[in-house]
Amino acid sequence: MAELTGGLLPGRTVAITGASGNVGTALLRRLAEAGVTEVRGLARRRPPEVEPYAGVRWFPADLGTAASEPVLAEFLTGVDAVVHLAWALVPDRQPELLHAVNVEGTRRVLAAAGAAGVPHVVHMSSIGTYAAGPQVHPVDEDWPTTGIPSSTYSRQKSWCEQLVRDFAAAHPQTTVSVTRPTLVLQPDAASEIGRYFLGPILFPAARALPAPVAAAATRLLPLPIPDLSLGFVHSEDVGDAIARILDRRAPGAFNLTAPPNFDATGLAGALGFHRVPVPASVLRAGMQAAFLARVLQIEPGWLDLGLGVPPLDTSRARIELDWRARHTGGDLLREFVAALGRGEGGSGPLLHPGTGPEHTPA
Repeated sequence: MAELTGGLLPGRTVAITGASGNVGTALLRRLAEAGVTEVRGLARRRPPEVEPYAGVRWFPADLGTAASEPVLAEFLTGVDAVVHLAWALVPDRQPELLHAVNVEGTRRVLAAAGAAGVPHVVHMSSIGTYAAGPQVHPVDEDWPTTGIPSSTYSRQKSWCEQLVRDFAAAHPQTTVSVTRPTLVLQPDAASEIGRYFLGPILFPAARALPAPVAAAATRLLPLPIPDLSLGFVHSEDVGDAIARILDRRAPGAFNLTAPPNFDATGLAGALGFHRVPVPASVLRAGMQAAFLARVLQIEPGWLDLGLGVPPLDTSRARIELDWRARHTGGDLLREFVAALGRGEGGSGPLLHPGTGPEHTPA
């Protein structure tokens, strides 16, 4: 991993919301390597005193409630930068809860950062903030951030980016940065992500299948027509990009993804499956039926998101941050799926295999 060149991280205090989640855990490791003097973490539940959570100054709070506001004021007093990662992925059946955590939570973090005079704010956005676009030509950070209207996740990511733009306009003295990664995975987060996307019925059922049965059942993989275009990026690489943004105080938005970008056939092949083309309308109807029957935990808007968002051009991150993904998308995907099948996870309360499905940091 290339050295940081800005020289700003040692001696600084960095605060991270959602610090015990998928990206937060990776960022804690990277900041420890960089020699950050003090790291503060905000999470709903305090992680165990093991690496990389040991030595972090923890602040318990639920950003979806007004009770978090005095905690945020203390959390951000005197810090050099805040990285806002906290995000609720589920439950899709309670959009008001998602709005409270994601949109109102972001509003609270920005208000507290403004009141505390935090010099640098880094907001974790997503490829999901982008409007639908071409599936062949990668887009840069100037692509419209109006989202995919049928996806709750996408609408809220777009909404929060508008809040960030409003904050930047009101606080011109603050450096404001935004990361827009594609799907962020790591083997330690396999059980966490499996719970959120497969849900309490399908996830245990998939893990309970004997290996030969599972292999036979998954040899054919139904994927949509028209084609999709998906990229993946390791949480360690996202954590490294954020550390570089902090080290350089680099403003603006940064796309983050690892090569290659997969079409449906390539995705199936990377996993060792054979693609079964299915019209997107049929898959969506099946997802809707499973969602209404409470078999599937996520809404069909996630399919619309996967079919709509364009691939990402990461030239700006390469040039301005000297950033390159160290993990290829194919290797990452295979390692993640293998960890998912083994029921593996990390040591934190969100990454641990036995943790129940709750709203979580990104």
